[in-house]
Amino acid sequence: MKKLTLPTLCALVCVSGTALAGPIFGDNTPPQDEKNGETAGWTEHVRPGFGARVGGYGFRDPSGETNEWSDCRMNGFGVFVTADATRHLFGEAAVDFYQATQDTLQAGMDRESRHLLLAAGLRMFPDFVFTPYVQLGGGAEWTRLSIGEGHNERIFGMGFVGIGGELNVTRELKLGANLRLLATAQPAHEEAHSDVAGTALSQQALNGDSHHSTALRLGVASQGQIFVRYAL
Repeated sequence: MKKLTLPTLCALVCVSGTALAGPIFGDNTPPQDEKNGETAGWTEHVRPGFGARVGGYGFRDPSGETNEWSDCRMNGFGVFVTADATRHLFGEAAVDFYQATQDTLQAGMDRESRHLLLAAGLRMFPDFVFTPYVQLGGGAEWTRLSIGEGHNERIFGMGFVGIGGELNVTRELKLGANLRLLATAQPAHEEAHSDVAGTALSQQALNGDSHHSTALRLGVASQGQIFVRYAL
């Protein structure tokens, strides 16, 4: 068997890179103005896009018996808009709607949440068929939680860091997925079980409320999403 020389290896890398360059269909050439043949105006400055996604998240098991992210699992969908400042840097604004999964409901917990998020990201290899990226963002969450007779409804700050990638089907159409670590409100099970008989009941007696208060605290969840995006 012949040994691979440095020139041969470089040639193979170049050929592979050429094969991976560009979307699956078409190329990355920006649209041209029909009148003067120049690039359309907004593509010289910012490139907008929009999309939809589905996904879910869950917190690490608070009992410590397993390492699974199985606590208070939520599934939902969202819509988002993007703005590419350059071929690498982009911004995103999104709203997502989440509901407790069937497993969470069977465990005696009901929850619904709305996320309003802003994020900044960095894409690598934007001209290739597959484009990975990193992202950092934050925003606000409205959540309503019920555990037994306990209820809580609040607005929390939240943030995330994530990695993802887009498959460039055409210059405009992208299919993608991401994984995130999401800092958001997690049910405080210990407080929910121990404090309901004390603090919560004392507060109930003071204000005449017929419901207990279910505690929430800052936690970290593992989140996954798949999405479709159209870049103009």
